[in-house]
Amino acid sequence: MKHIPVFKDEIVTLFRDVPEGFFIDATFGLGGHSKAIFETCKQKLQIIGIDCDQEIIMEAQRDLPFQFKIYHSNFEQLINLIKKEKIEPISGILFDLGLNSLHLDNSERGFSFQNRGPLDMRFDRALGISLADQIADMDEKSIVKIIMKYGQERKARAIAREIVKSRPQDTISLADIVRKAVGPRWFVKSAARVFQAFRIFLNNEMEILKTALNGAIPVLQSGGRIAVVSYHSLEDGIVKRAFLLNSGKCFCGPNEPSCRCGSRKILQVLTKKPIQPGEEEIAMNPRSRSAKLRYAQRL
Repeated sequence: MKHIPVFKDEIVTLFRDVPEGFFIDATFGLGGHSKAIFETCKQKLQIIGIDCDQEIIMEAQRDLPFQFKIYHSNFEQLINLIKKEKIEPISGILFDLGLNSLHLDNSERGFSFQNRGPLDMRFDRALGISLADQIADMDEKSIVKIIMKYGQERKARAIAREIVKSRPQDTISLADIVRKAVGPRWFVKSAARVFQAFRIFLNNEMEILKTALNGAIPVLQSGGRIAVVSYHSLEDGIVKRAFLLNSGKCFCGPNEPSCRCGSRKILQVLTKKPIQPGEEEIAMNPRSRSAKLRYAQRL
């Protein structure tokens, strides 16, 4: 499937009015968002791309403006990169979380349950171990916890039980386990949830997102903006809390003598509720169906 950037028009609009400086696409992928922003804002913004997937970067670099600077890095290291490369002032930061279309379309990456491939699921195949190796020694209780926490799959125990019995090594074997547990009627949705859960777990996505947001927000210059596109309720919850915390909301209980949650008033939240794709965008890009966009501006 052709890669189509989600919320492209909305994202171009919200970064069009930021002050001059650097724009950081922290999940660069194939650069769809950055190319659109460059076309509109190239007189005021220098584009910096970050992606932890070297294979995606190599694919993207075949068709990029020469002005772009792309770094192979996890966005957890965003602040270290900014300091090392002296990238400032920061006018905009974008996070488009989740998968790139190339991840799903390449069966060798192991992200899709629709084609046979190794059960890998690493965003950076140069680091860590594959999902197949990860679950080879995991007990049933641990697998249930992953599927429940990150996939909210009601048949988690039955699926975990079969995984422990057969220790799948490829995508179709894992998909067959899910099909056996939930039946053909519920297979597609359940398989999507299970594969998503394992991907999030393997790549430590939630903790990395928390670290990245905590570091990214303070480095924005006044008037700069941060936008996050999420695809999972847990991701959206992390983004919502980070934005509120940095806009002055305190999450400490009434019995706390002083604030301990780290509340600070440095952001203005510009989305009270997340923006969701319209029918036209969903029809053009079905993978955008679960997307949610939140953004805020540095005071």
